[in-house]
Amino acid sequence: LREVKYSASLFLLCYNLFMLICPVCKEKLIKENKTFRCENNHSFDCAKQGYVNLSRKQTKNHGDNALMVKARTDFLEKDYYDFMRQYVKEKAKGSIYLDAGCGQGYYTKEIGTNFDQSYGIDLSKEAILHASKQDKHTQYIVGSLFDMPFSNASIDCVTSIFVPLGQDEIYRVLKENGYWIVVGPGPKHCFELKEVLYDTPYDNEMPEIQKQYELVSQKIIQEKKMVDDVWSLLEMTPYRYKTSQAGLERVKQLERLEVTFEFVVTVYKKI
Repeated sequence: LREVKYSASLFLLCYNLFMLICPVCKEKLIKENKTFRCENNHSFDCAKQGYVNLSRKQTKNHGDNALMVKARTDFLEKDYYDFMRQYVKEKAKGSIYLDAGCGQGYYTKEIGTNFDQSYGIDLSKEAILHASKQDKHTQYIVGSLFDMPFSNASIDCVTSIFVPLGQDEIYRVLKENGYWIVVGPGPKHCFELKEVLYDTPYDNEMPEIQKQYELVSQKIIQEKKMVDDVWSLLEMTPYRYKTSQAGLERVKQLERLEVTFEFVVTVYKKI
């Protein structure tokens, strides 16, 4: 039994060495100490926090900046969204997990405990820096969702939670019969906040079904919660940049607000 366990561990280690690919030439990356290197000698050093930058866009920070990461962290760490996180965790299956658009790792660090190997990728260096400090089980990567540094058919389960959907790239990296879990806002998500912001609040549209996958399930889940820091909630949403100054001022005056948190969770399988 001990030999079987050793062999399984050795297989996972060797497989892990060849999962990542070079963002420059697309050859396999091998980790040597704290450096990922391909056969063409392109090399990428791990930061002291453990993450690796495999983005081709090296000139400046992309994605969320430090202030945006802090606002999202302040809100998420109060666990208003934990009921959704736990629901997704129950649906996530397999041995190798990828959170595509992981942000600061709030979902990744919890869902990743279901898996032997866990990866998180995001274009924001600030978000990845925060995530890698909090979660040592996951290999965090700075990179694009539309050109991910993973081998074809290498991932068992991908989550896309409130992020742009690079469905073709996710299809490429998923194994056959692998799962893709997509989470977006339900029709009534944050409706009470929109009542404060707008004269005529509106329901969110339901997401389109991705045709190249098999639809496994789609469910709307909802909880109402009292929010003490309404401004941090607003910073989590696109409404922050689509609202008049008068609407923003109304939110600033709020001490607390009961808010509907509603999510559409869609589970796909690669066929």
